[in-house]
Amino acid sequence: MKKNIKQQLAKAINSFQKQIKNLGKLGARLEIKEKELERFVKNLEGRVDTRTSAERVINTLLHKEIEQRKQSEQAAQDALEYADSIIDTVREPFIVLNADLKVISANRSFYQIFSVKAGDTENQYIYDLGNHQWDIPELRELLEDILPNTTSFDNYEVEHIFRDIGKRAMLLNARKVYRKANQTQLILLAIEDITKRKEAEEKLKTMANHDELTGCVNFRSIMKLLENEIARSKRFQKKFSIIMMDIDQFKKINDGYGHIAGNDALVVFANVIKNNVRNVDIVGRYGGDEFIVILPETDPQHVLVILERIRNDFNQRKIVSPHTENAKEITLKFTAGIAVFPDNAKDLKELIWVVDSALRQAKREGKNRTLLEKRRLLRCNPVPGTKIEIVDRSDKQNVKSINISNISKKGMLLLSTQDILDEEFLCRIHPPKGESPFELTSKVKHKSKSENELHCIGVYFPEISENLKGNLSNCIESPITMRPNACGTSL
Repeated sequence: MKKNIKQQLAKAINSFQKQIKNLGKLGARLEIKEKELERFVKNLEGRVDTRTSAERVINTLLHKEIEQRKQSEQAAQDALEYADSIIDTVREPFIVLNADLKVISANRSFYQIFSVKAGDTENQYIYDLGNHQWDIPELRELLEDILPNTTSFDNYEVEHIFRDIGKRAMLLNARKVYRKANQTQLILLAIEDITKRKEAEEKLKTMANHDELTGCVNFRSIMKLLENEIARSKRFQKKFSIIMMDIDQFKKINDGYGHIAGNDALVVFANVIKNNVRNVDIVGRYGGDEFIVILPETDPQHVLVILERIRNDFNQRKIVSPHTENAKEITLKFTAGIAVFPDNAKDLKELIWVVDSALRQAKREGKNRTLLEKRRLLRCNPVPGTKIEIVDRSDKQNVKSINISNISKKGMLLLSTQDILDEEFLCRIHPPKGESPFELTSKVKHKSKSENELHCIGVYFPEISENLKGNLSNCIESPITMRPNACGTSL
């Protein structure tokens, strides 16, 4: 019994010792694990500290980046507001478009000048603005054809009639701008309203080319227009007529009613003329109470109808000047001369002389009438000092001096106390200023006798060389400076 107890006790001690040994090993292992745990904890603590530092660094960088972005966004916003303020300050209309030609924004001047609202403008196609009032063909060409092939266009003038604000003249300037930030393209369109400037220019042009009192084209301009009409007539082989007319006894109106009343009469006279001619006809004030009317592609018979209409208008009109005493009526009558280019003249000087001489002839015949010049060849006064001699063909030393009334490059009118019996004879012409004389064969065209019993003998030159034409020119007075001696048909 005791033995069994000892054996059991020995086993128990042995087992306990084993357990103690195992516990010793476990303790050692625990110490190792404890050390490993300590190392792990230290390493973990180090990692935590590192992560915390990294997080602090990252947070710091993020904060700086956010602050910089905020500053950049604020700077961009400030720049945008600054640009918008500048654009709004600009007095000329300004529009910003996107690549699709939709309006992104417009300045205050655009809204004010073109009478549109921001709500009806932004995000709208430019052609749709103002109920399609901006659908302008020239603007389409600029934005769709010209601008895509270049970066800008400058000072392109466009005129357009807007329904709400009327006719406007505009200078368009545009630039393409590319924004890298969002890779978009903008179109900056500046619109300069030059309507008032154009009106002022037209007014100055009108003042420079028109007579201030009557509103008719002034002398300088009417001469230029006549030159242009002559050139056009020669180019297209088209005739045109010209009228020169003036008020009969205008000096009596000035003397009897005063010069201010005379000015009133001139204004009425000019207005009646303008009201009775076509839009293509040009009425000019030649000087004083003389007026010129240019009638393109108009035959003389039609001109006579126009003048009769003007005359009837005057006959039915009562002219009362507020500058006359007791508002007296002024009666106006006029006389006119008509010439046709190129029938009656070869150039401007000759045309003016012809129509002026027709007017003077009509006045000599009694005023209040019209005279139509019908001559095809014009003769002018000889230059003072020019002498004419009839030469005996068989004896050239035998000469007879004869007077000359007028002369042209194709003939002349001779005046003699005796008739010339030969149908053909030789004329020796002595130019003025001692130049060498030259001879021309002359043939009688017509004969007549004047009231003072002088024989009027019209002759022409059947043959004349270019050299002799040059010599003859030196003997012919310029039509513009000569005293008229017109003959015509009184109508």
